[in-house]
Amino acid sequence: MSTSTMLSTFAATSFALLNPLGMLPVFVGYTGKLRGGVQAWLAFLVSLTVLGLTLLFLLTGNAIIDFFGITLDSFRIAGGILLLLMGISIVTGGGGREAKDLVVQAQTSDLGEAKSVYRQIVVPFAMPLLVGPGVIANLILYAGEARAAKDPALDLGLVIVTVGVAVVAFLILLSGRPLRRLLGDVGLTILTRILGLLVASIGIQFVLTGVTNVIVHTIAPAVLKLH
Repeated sequence: MSTSTMLSTFAATSFALLNPLGMLPVFVGYTGKLRGGVQAWLAFLVSLTVLGLTLLFLLTGNAIIDFFGITLDSFRIAGGILLLLMGISIVTGGGGREAKDLVVQAQTSDLGEAKSVYRQIVVPFAMPLLVGPGVIANLILYAGEARAAKDPALDLGLVIVTVGVAVVAFLILLSGRPLRRLLGDVGLTILTRILGLLVASIGIQFVLTGVTNVIVHTIAPAVLKLH
Protein backbone atom coordinates (compact mmCIF):
# COMPACT_ATOMS: atom_id res chain seq x y z
CA MET A 1 0.00 0.00 0.00
CA SER A 2 1.45 3.38 -1.02
CA THR A 3 1.92 6.22 1.46
CA SER A 4 -0.83 8.33 -0.13
CA THR A 5 -3.27 5.42 -0.09
CA MET A 6 -2.50 4.62 3.54
CA LEU A 7 -2.95 8.25 4.56
CA SER A 8 -6.25 8.52 2.70
CA THR A 9 -7.62 5.36 4.33
CA PHE A 10 -6.34 6.55 7.72
CA ALA A 11 -8.12 9.87 7.23
CA ALA A 12 -11.34 8.11 6.23
CA THR A 13 -11.33 5.63 9.10
CA SER A 14 -10.32 8.26 11.66
CA PHE A 15 -13.13 10.59 10.63
CA ALA A 16 -15.67 7.77 10.39
CA LEU A 17 -14.78 6.30 13.79
CA LEU A 18 -14.58 9.70 15.49
CA ASN A 19 -17.98 10.28 13.88
CA PRO A 20 -18.49 13.99 14.69
CA LEU A 21 -21.52 14.02 12.37
CA GLY A 22 -23.13 11.18 14.29
CA MET A 23 -22.32 12.87 17.61
CA LEU A 24 -23.58 16.25 16.41
CA PRO A 25 -27.14 15.73 17.70
CA VAL A 26 -25.68 14.81 21.10
CA PHE A 27 -23.54 17.96 21.14
CA VAL A 28 -26.52 20.09 20.12
CA GLY A 29 -28.52 18.43 22.88
CA TYR A 30 -25.83 19.33 25.41
CA THR A 31 -25.40 22.91 24.24
CA GLY A 32 -28.78 23.85 22.78
CA LYS A 33 -29.64 26.27 25.58
CA LEU A 34 -26.21 27.93 25.75
CA ARG A 35 -25.15 31.23 24.16
CA GLY A 36 -23.40 31.13 20.80
CA GLY A 37 -20.07 32.22 22.25
CA VAL A 38 -20.22 29.52 24.92
CA GLN A 39 -20.99 26.89 22.27
CA ALA A 40 -18.00 28.00 20.20
CA TRP A 41 -15.60 27.79 23.14
CA LEU A 42 -17.06 24.44 24.13
CA ALA A 43 -16.55 23.07 20.60
CA PHE A 44 -12.94 24.29 20.75
CA LEU A 45 -12.24 22.71 24.17
CA VAL A 46 -13.78 19.38 23.17
CA SER A 47 -11.86 19.31 19.87
CA LEU A 48 -8.62 20.22 21.65
CA THR A 49 -9.18 17.29 24.02
CA VAL A 50 -9.85 14.98 21.07
CA LEU A 51 -6.64 16.16 19.40
CA GLY A 52 -4.58 15.56 22.53
CA LEU A 53 -6.00 12.07 23.06
CA THR A 54 -5.60 10.98 19.43
CA LEU A 55 -2.03 12.26 19.20
CA LEU A 56 -1.21 10.49 22.46
CA PHE A 57 -2.41 7.12 21.18
CA LEU A 58 -0.86 7.66 17.74
CA LEU A 59 2.58 8.52 19.13
CA THR A 60 2.56 5.80 21.82
CA GLY A 61 1.04 3.09 19.60
CA ASN A 62 4.35 1.39 18.89
CA ALA A 63 5.31 1.42 22.56
CA ILE A 64 1.98 -0.18 23.48
CA ILE A 65 2.49 -2.98 20.94
CA ASP A 66 6.06 -3.56 22.15
CA PHE A 67 5.09 -3.48 25.83
CA PHE A 68 2.50 -6.22 25.43
CA GLY A 69 4.62 -8.24 22.99
CA ILE A 70 1.97 -8.13 20.26
CA THR A 71 2.88 -8.74 16.63
CA LEU A 72 1.60 -6.27 14.09
CA ASP A 73 -0.35 -8.98 12.24
CA SER A 74 -2.08 -10.02 15.47
CA PHE A 75 -3.07 -6.42 16.06
CA ARG A 76 -4.19 -6.11 12.43
CA ILE A 77 -6.60 -9.01 12.94
CA ALA A 78 -7.84 -7.88 16.36
CA GLY A 79 -8.11 -4.25 15.28
CA GLY A 80 -9.83 -5.24 12.06
CA ILE A 81 -12.43 -7.26 13.96
CA LEU A 82 -13.04 -4.30 16.29
CA LEU A 83 -13.39 -1.92 13.34
CA LEU A 84 -15.83 -4.36 11.74
CA LEU A 85 -17.95 -4.51 14.90
CA MET A 86 -17.83 -0.73 15.30
CA GLY A 87 -18.85 -0.29 11.68
CA ILE A 88 -21.78 -2.68 12.11
CA SER A 89 -22.82 -0.78 15.23
CA ILE A 90 -22.74 2.54 13.35
CA VAL A 91 -24.69 1.13 10.39
CA THR A 92 -27.37 -0.42 12.61
CA GLY A 93 -27.68 2.72 14.71
CA GLY A 94 -26.12 1.39 17.90
CA GLY A 95 -24.35 3.53 20.43
CA GLY A 96 -26.83 6.38 20.47
CA ARG A 97 -26.70 8.54 23.54
CA GLU A 98 -29.10 11.04 25.05
CA ALA A 99 -27.77 14.37 26.21
CA LYS A 100 -27.97 14.92 29.94
CA ASP A 101 -29.16 18.04 31.71
CA LEU A 102 -26.36 20.47 32.49
CA VAL A 103 -25.85 22.56 35.54
CA VAL A 104 -24.74 25.91 34.17
CA GLN A 105 -23.27 28.37 36.63
CA ALA A 106 -23.31 32.09 36.03
CA GLN A 107 -19.95 33.22 34.70
CA THR A 108 -18.50 36.57 33.74
CA SER A 109 -17.38 35.38 30.30
CA ASP A 110 -18.29 32.89 27.60
CA LEU A 111 -14.99 31.06 28.16
CA GLY A 112 -15.62 30.74 31.88
CA GLU A 113 -19.08 29.30 31.32
CA ALA A 114 -17.74 26.98 28.62
CA LYS A 115 -15.12 25.64 31.05
CA SER A 116 -17.86 24.93 33.59
CA VAL A 117 -19.93 22.99 31.05
CA TYR A 118 -16.81 21.29 29.64
CA ARG A 119 -16.01 19.73 33.01
CA GLN A 120 -19.47 18.16 32.99
CA ILE A 121 -19.43 16.74 29.46
CA VAL A 122 -15.76 15.94 28.71
CA VAL A 123 -16.63 12.45 29.95
CA PRO A 124 -18.46 10.85 28.21
CA PHE A 125 -18.62 13.17 25.17
CA ALA A 126 -14.92 13.64 24.34
CA MET A 127 -14.12 10.12 25.57
CA PRO A 128 -15.50 7.55 24.94
CA LEU A 129 -18.23 8.90 22.61
CA LEU A 130 -15.76 10.59 20.25
CA VAL A 131 -12.42 8.96 21.12
CA GLY A 132 -13.65 5.43 21.73
CA PRO A 133 -12.13 1.95 21.45
CA GLY A 134 -12.41 1.93 17.66
CA VAL A 135 -10.52 5.22 17.31
CA ILE A 136 -7.80 4.06 19.71
CA ALA A 137 -7.38 0.72 17.93
CA ASN A 138 -7.24 2.49 14.56
CA LEU A 139 -4.51 4.88 15.78
CA ILE A 140 -2.38 2.11 17.26
CA LEU A 141 -2.84 -0.02 14.16
CA TYR A 142 -1.65 2.71 11.80
CA ALA A 143 1.20 3.60 14.14
CA GLY A 144 2.35 -0.01 13.78
CA GLU A 145 1.94 0.13 10.01
CA ALA A 146 4.11 3.26 9.90
CA ARG A 147 6.80 1.58 11.97
CA ALA A 148 6.80 -1.42 9.65
CA ALA A 149 7.06 0.84 6.60
CA LYS A 150 10.00 2.79 8.13
CA ASP A 151 8.88 5.87 6.22
CA PRO A 152 9.37 9.24 8.01
CA ALA A 153 6.99 10.87 5.53
CA LEU A 154 4.27 8.44 6.61
CA ASP A 155 4.87 9.22 10.29
CA LEU A 156 4.56 12.94 9.61
CA GLY A 157 1.54 12.38 7.39
CA LEU A 158 -0.31 10.48 10.12
CA VAL A 159 0.26 13.35 12.56
CA ILE A 160 -0.92 15.92 10.00
CA VAL A 161 -4.03 13.85 9.19
CA THR A 162 -4.80 13.47 12.91
CA VAL A 163 -4.60 17.24 13.38
CA GLY A 164 -6.71 17.76 10.27
CA VAL A 165 -9.44 15.39 11.46
CA ALA A 166 -9.58 17.20 14.82
CA VAL A 167 -9.92 20.54 13.00
CA VAL A 168 -12.76 19.15 10.85
CA ALA A 169 -14.45 17.84 14.00
CA PHE A 170 -14.15 21.33 15.53
CA LEU A 171 -15.72 22.95 12.46
CA ILE A 172 -18.60 20.45 12.50
CA LEU A 173 -19.29 21.00 16.20
CA LEU A 174 -18.92 24.76 15.73
CA SER A 175 -21.60 24.75 13.03
CA GLY A 176 -23.75 22.30 14.97
CA ARG A 177 -27.23 23.76 14.80
CA PRO A 178 -26.98 25.30 11.29
CA LEU A 179 -25.51 22.07 9.89
CA ARG A 180 -28.20 19.99 11.51
CA ARG A 181 -30.88 22.26 10.05
CA LEU A 182 -29.23 22.01 6.61
CA LEU A 183 -28.87 18.23 6.50
CA GLY A 184 -31.78 17.34 8.75
CA ASP A 185 -31.92 14.30 10.99
CA VAL A 186 -32.42 12.02 7.98
CA GLY A 187 -29.38 13.46 6.18
CA LEU A 188 -27.17 13.05 9.24
CA THR A 189 -28.40 9.49 9.67
CA ILE A 190 -27.64 8.59 6.04
CA LEU A 191 -24.12 10.05 6.22
CA THR A 192 -23.46 8.22 9.48
CA ARG A 193 -24.57 4.88 8.00
CA ILE A 194 -22.31 5.39 4.96
CA LEU A 195 -19.35 6.09 7.25
CA GLY A 196 -20.18 2.95 9.24
CA LEU A 197 -20.18 0.83 6.08
CA LEU A 198 -16.78 2.27 5.19
CA VAL A 199 -15.38 1.41 8.64
CA ALA A 200 -16.72 -2.16 8.42
CA SER A 201 -15.17 -2.65 4.95
CA ILE A 202 -11.76 -1.40 6.05
CA GLY A 203 -11.97 -3.62 9.14
CA ILE A 204 -12.50 -6.66 6.92
CA GLN A 205 -9.53 -5.61 4.79
CA PHE A 206 -7.29 -5.45 7.86
CA VAL A 207 -8.43 -8.91 8.94
CA LEU A 208 -7.75 -10.35 5.48
CA THR A 209 -4.29 -8.73 5.36
CA GLY A 210 -3.40 -9.99 8.84
CA VAL A 211 -4.58 -13.53 8.17
CA THR A 212 -2.78 -13.63 4.81
CA ASN A 213 0.48 -12.46 6.40
CA VAL A 214 0.20 -15.04 9.18
CA ILE A 215 -0.38 -17.82 6.64
CA VAL A 216 2.44 -16.71 4.31
CA HIS A 217 5.08 -15.75 6.90
CA THR A 218 4.29 -18.07 9.83
CA ILE A 219 2.16 -21.09 8.99
CA ALA A 220 3.52 -21.86 5.50
CA PRO A 221 7.23 -21.81 6.55
CA ALA A 222 6.41 -24.05 9.53
CA VAL A 223 4.60 -26.56 7.28
CA LEU A 224 7.50 -26.56 4.80
CA LYS A 225 9.94 -27.32 7.60
CA LEU A 226 7.90 -30.38 8.59
CA HIS A 227 8.24 -31.71 5.05
